[in-house]
Amino acid sequence: MKLNSIRFKASILYTSILCIILVLFSGVLYSITRHILFRDVDEELQIKSAEIVNILKSYEKLKQSKSPQQHLINKLLGIEDRARLIIDDLWRSDMQALNLKSDYIRIIDVRGQSIIKSQNFNEEIMALFQNEFPPLSLNHAVFKNLKVATNWLRVVNLPFLYGNQHLLVIQIGTPLNPVIRILNQLLYFIGAGILFILGLTSFLGSFFARRILKPVSNVTKIVDDISHKDLNLRIPEMAADEEMKHLISSCNAMIGRLEKSFEHVNEFSSHVAHELKTPLAIIRGEVELALSETRDIDEYQRVLNVSLEEVDRLIKIIKDLLLLARLDYNPDVFGFEKISLNEFLKEIHEYSSILAEQKGLASDLEILESVYCIDGDKVHLRRLFLNLINNAVKFTPSGGKINITLTVKGAIAEIAVSDSGVGISNKDLKMIFDKFFRAQPYGHKAEPGSGLGLSIARSIARAHQGEITVQSQSGQGTTFTVSLPVA
Repeated sequence: MKLNSIRFKASILYTSILCIILVLFSGVLYSITRHILFRDVDEELQIKSAEIVNILKSYEKLKQSKSPQQHLINKLLGIEDRARLIIDDLWRSDMQALNLKSDYIRIIDVRGQSIIKSQNFNEEIMALFQNEFPPLSLNHAVFKNLKVATNWLRVVNLPFLYGNQHLLVIQIGTPLNPVIRILNQLLYFIGAGILFILGLTSFLGSFFARRILKPVSNVTKIVDDISHKDLNLRIPEMAADEEMKHLISSCNAMIGRLEKSFEHVNEFSSHVAHELKTPLAIIRGEVELALSETRDIDEYQRVLNVSLEEVDRLIKIIKDLLLLARLDYNPDVFGFEKISLNEFLKEIHEYSSILAEQKGLASDLEILESVYCIDGDKVHLRRLFLNLINNAVKFTPSGGKINITLTVKGAIAEIAVSDSGVGISNKDLKMIFDKFFRAQPYGHKAEPGSGLGLSIARSIARAHQGEITVQSQSGQGTTFTVSLPVA
């Protein structure tokens, strides 16, 4: 598995998330278990302390029945040896009943002096208890963990009132070794469990990631077989997740677009080659003819003039091609500004009037009284409409008419350039905006153009978020309508 593969990253991500969840869950589980175990120990210590208090109160009642004027503590200090022996026997039997053999027990007064202590209560433990539990500052039960050598004790410090007069404190410490042993075992189990689960999930995650990404590998293999020589191949639909189906659909759509683009490039290249080949062939033929034998000066001038015309035609074609490339692939060539359609169309009409007058055509302009503006590039828009007007003049016989009309429908301004010329046949209308396409109306002879004017006009209209459409019939004139959004 490669380190920079999606499968590896998905497995690591899945394992990392699971590791965080397991660590958090284990931490909570450990904390809850520790809290429960310590709570049980504390409850057990409280029960033991309460039982010891009950025992002492029972002894107090026993001694009060024999000598009401004396306290149990005085008896324990040696005033009555026989009573002390009896009480010691009772104390030992009660301690055995409470299972306090391994516990550290001490009863002290408010000054910190021991009154009763268990036999395992040595000086080190006594000093430790004395430092951790100042008796005079206590008025309620306090629980603490104390470390004795390498062992831990859970200690309760419980003050109680003896004989309604004397404040005594019971200190009981019980070893925490069983609790610590359980917690250590729990930690070991949690650690081993996390490692096992992470190892298992890492393997399963890698397996499932491989299964999930298998359609991607299949798509990749198919895409690798697709080249520019065989763009008709498509990725077959397969039983996969919705995301994979969407990916396959997108890839097929992209391949379709690439196929159309390559077809367009091939067609465009063939058209360019054809258009450039014709003037070059003419120039070559004229030059070879001039060089084949000695000619007079007039013949050489004619050859040079023909060659110059063809060179001019080549230059125009190349300029138009460069302009199309900039319009289609470099929108930055446009400098948009707010333009008054009324004023702009008046300027266009003045130019059309000059061209129409030279050919004996009438030219009319119909605009609205209200002023409408658009956001556009004035230079390129002028080229768009001049291309349309030049075509109208070229294909309209003398005595015809050219109209420029402005209408506004909602937020769209429609500028129509119509003529009363020879029109365009239905079969040519579908290809009228194709590059290098030149319609030649039946019975009409006009100077051939480059076939790029209408393609340039459509590119300019689309760059302005608009569109250009055409309506025409043979012998009944043509109308080009440019739709542009109103500012």
